Amino acid sequence: MMLFRIECKKIFRSAAFIVYCAISLLFFLTNYYSDCADAEYSGGGSVAVEDHDRIMDGALNSLMGDYASNRYICYPYGFYKSVHLKEKKRDKVKEYLKEITGADDKGFEEILSKGEVYYEGYSTEKMYSYHDIPVKEGFEYERFCEIMADVDDMLGGGSIYDPENLMYSFSLVPMPEEDIKAEQDAFIKEDKITGGLARLFCDYVGIDLGILPVFAAAWLTAADRKRRMHELVYTRDISSVKLVFTRYAALLFTMFIPVAAEMLIALIQALVVYRGESMDMLAFFKLPMIWLVPILMFSTAVGVLLTEVFSSPVAILVQVVIWFHSVVMTDFPLSGETGKFTLVCRHNTAFGREIFLAGMDDFIFSRIFWTIVSLVMMLLAASVYSAKRGGSFNGIRLFGKDSIFRRKA
Repeated sequence: MMLFRIECKKIFRSAAFIVYCAISLLFFLTNYYSDCADAEYSGGGSVAVEDHDRIMDGALNSLMGDYASNRYICYPYGFYKSVHLKEKKRDKVKEYLKEITGADDKGFEEILSKGEVYYEGYSTEKMYSYHDIPVKEGFEYERFCEIMADVDDMLGGGSIYDPENLMYSFSLVPMPEEDIKAEQDAFIKEDKITGGLARLFCDYVGIDLGILPVFAAAWLTAADRKRRMHELVYTRDISSVKLVFTRYAALLFTMFIPVAAEMLIALIQALVVYRGESMDMLAFFKLPMIWLVPILMFSTAVGVLLTEVFSSPVAILVQVVIWFHSVVMTDFPLSGETGKFTLVCRHNTAFGREIFLAGMDDFIFSRIFWTIVSLVMMLLAASVYSAKRGGSFNGIRLFGKDSIFRRKA
């Protein structure tokens, strides 16, 4: 316990921990807290339906507008990109549009002339929109998806024409009244309000827990490696496993403190907004422990292990890649898509109880999986640290005079 307290005090006094807390609180206040501050959740919104006719009509008219403007908006890897196709690819899109509409060259030019001109913001560039262009009668949806897939590929990916995104881009309809009523009843009666809000809370907070802890863990581990004097005082008779896991526990404990504070703030906010309603007072404390702790464990373990192995910020680069793949490259919808190996689970709504419960087995598996992976990584970190203490291993340097990439004389 003494070593644990010493480690916690050291972390509390570090600039890394202060910065971590500040960013975590800022992210929470500007996302979850601000979204839930003004009004009660009432449900509703839109729902995607697999209506092939609706999808084809919407995608065709959208593609016609993009073709006429020669400007396609894409989000490869989650980042905005405006694409202008060169003549060869543009001609290929034209042939696809003729195939979908069944028009010949003259007919296609007539269709093209019906576009409505508009301008975006202060731009002087003409843009075109189309609304009532029909798909050729009997056109097969399978062929339509093949065409859209090729168009998306020509654009470099990340467009609304990706077949996996078509339904969510072009087939959204208002949620039926009976479904809205069922969602509201489940939110109030089964989730007791806080159950649904806790899922939304975990969705938001899980995003920053997937990336922030690795910075603090890498920073603090690197600092420990540089100042070794205190180790001579209290670690000589302590096993490497005990030392590494004590430090790991201290990191987890301290970095969960701002999350615990945010959980309490979220509960108080719910009590204010939904005063008079019956709530599950423990929901904000139960679900985040299951949902968020494995994310914190893994992100911290990456920071500790890779910083022990490499004398560089490689841990941060690795975790950024993992986080980017788990969060930024998440496809629609942002709920109900948890896989067995999903690190940062998404459920960007206070509703959708049935969707969440339907994927409960995969959700639980993923939490157990990342917990075990994190503990295995810490065992590896203990082995590395033991080898360093014994003088048989001094780390792998990627940069500097001892770099593994530096040519030996």
